[in-house]
Amino acid sequence: MKRFFLLIVLSFVVFFSTSCSERKDTTLQRNLFTFLVSCTGGSLDACNSGCAAQYPDITGPNYTAASTCFSNCTTNCNLSGTLLLLTNK
Repeated sequence: MKRFFLLIVLSFVVFFSTSCSERKDTTLQRNLFTFLVSCTGGSLDACNSGCAAQYPDITGPNYTAASTCFSNCTTNCNLSGTLLLLTNK
């Protein structure tokens, strides 16, 4: 009975250790895709000018939308993380 149990445990260990696959790092591709899709105008200055043209007067009612637009530009047009990924490869 002990041998049978040991055989079952070993077969599970062998099965699960060989069925694992290596995780592929796609951080660089995701960063570049986010930049291409989400960075309106292709640069931070162009994106910020688009937000400034869309919200020329920032008032109480449109403050949240304007703030979100400028924040999205800052986040999506930031290439410093992507450049660090490129230099580390």
